[in-house]
Amino acid sequence: MKNKLVGFFLIFSKIVLGQITITQNHLPTVNDTIHYKTGMINNFDPNATGTNYTWDFSTVNPNNQRADTIISVTQTPIVYNVVFNMLIANQAYINQTPPSLGTGLEVSEYYDFFKKANNYYRKAGFGATINGVQTPVKYDNPELYFKLPLTYGTTDSSVSKYGLPIPGYGYYGQTIKRKHIADGWGTIITPFGSYPCIRVKHIIDIKDTVYSESLNFGYTITRPTSYEYYWLTNANIRAFAAKVYRNGLFYTIDLYYNPITSTEIKLTKNMLVYPNPAKEFLYVSNITDLTTLTLYNSWGQKIYEYVLSENTNTIDIANMPSGLYYIQLTSKKESCILKILINP
Repeated sequence: MKNKLVGFFLIFSKIVLGQITITQNHLPTVNDTIHYKTGMINNFDPNATGTNYTWDFSTVNPNNQRADTIISVTQTPIVYNVVFNMLIANQAYINQTPPSLGTGLEVSEYYDFFKKANNYYRKAGFGATINGVQTPVKYDNPELYFKLPLTYGTTDSSVSKYGLPIPGYGYYGQTIKRKHIADGWGTIITPFGSYPCIRVKHIIDIKDTVYSESLNFGYTITRPTSYEYYWLTNANIRAFAAKVYRNGLFYTIDLYYNPITSTEIKLTKNMLVYPNPAKEFLYVSNITDLTTLTLYNSWGQKIYEYVLSENTNTIDIANMPSGLYYIQLTSKKESCILKILINP
């Protein structure tokens, strides 16, 4: 009996230790640039989840890519700064695939505004150019994406509303009900890496409220329930490892990848970067063509870019934190990636 109990506790300990916890430290922060490969996914089973589960997306062949740069609220157009102050939102990014609004509403330059805190990650609203006018839209109640800290079994929900008059159109509003549940944990395998993860299922119900001035008529539309699936990881990437969502008749997948480790680069003998290790100044010489220098930190997140056009370039690095960095040099003729130590 004693041996059986010992065996039980060993197995139980192994299971518990295999689970992870997601905190705000594992989610995007200001100045992060997160790279995703995107594409359609065949034979996705939304019910394939559970404990100590393995999601194998290694055969997915994404054909598009994008980069999301997280910025501070003050880096967005000033008209949004007044509505989304630091008490309401502390980060934003340009949503390159904004959600659709009502018929007749042209939307461009769409920013999502989020607040990240110890106990939640939620969307405070958005800012968009709607029918040519920059329009800040603050939700009456923030849309809760993740309750933190998040573990297997965590669940919560929110109901958010907004409404706005639109000159020459009438009125448009939405009610958004979002529920999330962490319904699985284990390992996710992608073409770009494997990560310990928690899967989070989102259930979204949206109702549109529309009033048309030209028709002098108002109505509501209840959209079909939609679902999103996130794989969050405590690996040092500050991004979701994958996201799957329905796009018409098909499922689309976004996969995190590190451009430093995921891209084949042809090495060059022409361009020189020195010294290594470097303090105060970094020099790049033998530039014979217009070249872009991109500096990444050890996580593969872009710090900044320089355009090099002179034979020898001097870059001030005196105030940069010490550590390992990657430098990517790209011209029309050649490219290379180099490791470099700065201020060791």
